[in-house]
Amino acid sequence: MDTYETEEQQVEAIKKWWQENYKMVIGLTVIGLGSIAGIQQWKQHKQLEAMTASMEYDHILQLVSENSPQPIDKQVDTLLKDYAAYPYTALSAMLEAKKWVDEGKLAEAEAKYQWVIDNSNSNSLKHIARIHLATLMSAQGKNEQALKELDVDQGRFKPNYLEVKGDILVALKRINEARAAYDQAIQVYAAIGANAQILKIKRNDLGNS
Repeated sequence: MDTYETEEQQVEAIKKWWQENYKMVIGLTVIGLGSIAGIQQWKQHKQLEAMTASMEYDHILQLVSENSPQPIDKQVDTLLKDYAAYPYTALSAMLEAKKWVDEGKLAEAEAKYQWVIDNSNSNSLKHIARIHLATLMSAQGKNEQALKELDVDQGRFKPNYLEVKGDILVALKRINEARAAYDQAIQVYAAIGANAQILKIKRNDLGNS
């Protein structure tokens, strides 16, 4: 570092450095302030998106809970298109899928469950959608395809998967395999302190091998 004999020399050196570099300093300052402003704007935009998605979901939920004749497909499609990253969107798709099932529009319901599986950021919602999809496929006689849907990493939803697997195997008249799936499910439910009374009834109906 340069050394200066007098304070005047230090001042002159600072002035000279500023004359040579002030444009760069100002530019960096502007860039820095612009970045901060950009980050704040981005955060505000995301907060507004989340709030809008939440309000849309609340409206859809109200229509469904009131059994309103007003269709919800347009609201759900808007969420799927513009707010796909938010959990409210996946929840809305699940609500619409249930509505399609109630109306007998099973292909539309399958499509919505598949959307959740492919797009949701929530692993729990993906598992729930997959279980519903497999159940729906089985109800239409697509049992082998339904079994393939269940062949995934099941995580904490393992007993739910096993129970549905047992149901599908019963439909396929593969009773021994169904018993095994039900027995496994009962064991896992017991390990987490769940009662699973309906499952036990289904298992008892199969008798012993």
